[in-house]
Amino acid sequence: MKKSQLGFIVVAATMLLAGCSEPTVTATPVKNVDTVSVTSPDDIDVFCPTGICTFELSTTEPTKATVTMHYDYTKLYTKIEGVSVVGEGAKDAKVVDEDQFTIELTKKNTPVKIEVIDFYRN
Repeated sequence: MKKSQLGFIVVAATMLLAGCSEPTVTATPVKNVDTVSVTSPDDIDVFCPTGICTFELSTTEPTKATVTMHYDYTKLYTKIEGVSVVGEGAKDAKVVDEDQFTIELTKKNTPVKIEVIDFYRN
């Protein structure tokens, strides 16, 4: 095999591997958030003792995440009243359960501000 063909194969394989990298999600508390725990790019736990909070999410690659809302380590939200998303880096925030919603983080390295309200907040 010629050196130029071998070089092309190495470059193509490197590009394919780089395109398959696992996204990394970063979470930042903004208001009324005690802790945010990103256990995987598609599983995030937010601890908000007041029932109304704001936090930011960003990702290195597009991904769909499920966010579980907690008052503390022993009590989950009882009924998410609403989820507001501010920013161009996400779409389709949908409540899927009393204490969870999903969100599609669509743009790399673009912080998205999210506000969540529990209906039965403290």
